[in-house]
Amino acid sequence: RSMPPRSKSHWDLLPTPDSASPEILNRTEINSKYFPSATNPNRNFADRPNNQTPPLFLQELAHLSSLLCAVALSTLRNDLDDKESPLDIYVPGAPWPVSDPDKLPKSTKSEFHHDYAIVRNIRYWLGIDRKPKSLANYVASRPMLIIGGISNAEIAHLQEARGSYAKTQLAFHWLSEFIIREHLSGSLGDVHAAIISRLVQFLSDGMLYYNHARKIMYIPFPFPHAQLSAFFTIIMIPTIPFLMDQYTNELWMGCMITFFTVTCLVGLHEVARELENPFRNVPNEIPLCTIHAMYNEALATMFSGYNPDSFWD
Repeated sequence: RSMPPRSKSHWDLLPTPDSASPEILNRTEINSKYFPSATNPNRNFADRPNNQTPPLFLQELAHLSSLLCAVALSTLRNDLDDKESPLDIYVPGAPWPVSDPDKLPKSTKSEFHHDYAIVRNIRYWLGIDRKPKSLANYVASRPMLIIGGISNAEIAHLQEARGSYAKTQLAFHWLSEFIIREHLSGSLGDVHAAIISRLVQFLSDGMLYYNHARKIMYIPFPFPHAQLSAFFTIIMIPTIPFLMDQYTNELWMGCMITFFTVTCLVGLHEVARELENPFRNVPNEIPLCTIHAMYNEALATMFSGYNPDSFWD
């Protein structure tokens, strides 16, 4: 078995201070620290022989794709605009982020949870959301992890973009521009332009579904209907026991019917609350951090190279 020789492009060469910006040099240093198998206890596709990092083109492609997904998910989680973006470095092969916030360390939960469980349960039952400070602490404890980290310049540009849609659109432009620019410079090889346009189309499809998710996040349930639902739920909890007391002659039968009736009505109300905003309602929120970490591991499979059983005559 033999593989055809592959000519070196400018993405196979290590950047130097004369040919790259300080941010690129910093990201290269980060990748050289986290990607080699010598420093990574869990071997995966990001490990390279002789402690070498994957090609810079794949590193940049994985970084921009991971950045786009992280920014999109953080906006769906409704991170605060006036706070620093809770983004951090992803280490391939690292343990998955905790999907259940209740399993976080006690010292971490104390920053955004009330000390008494009964107070937390009452606030949750009444639909009282966290204060901005508690929400900021919770978001900071569960950052979105990005392959290759995030540079100060990227953070500055993302903070300059006003609104969640503008931030996601900016990251989308960075990834689309990178693919088109590298195709024009020949880094993608002799690939037909129709295939490249298909890649951009897939990215546009991803933005389309992101906008669908934004509709769920930013369009609330009709306010009068939500208030009436909450009001009738609170009223029926003490009212139904009196009704069942008049309806049944046996105490145990009235208690059982009351329990199931109240549970059904309150359960439907809670399900509606969760479906109204599935990305933020703790602790039943969608584990975006864990999903994004799985996506990062999927991006790391790009570093696997050729099929191990491929061969040429």
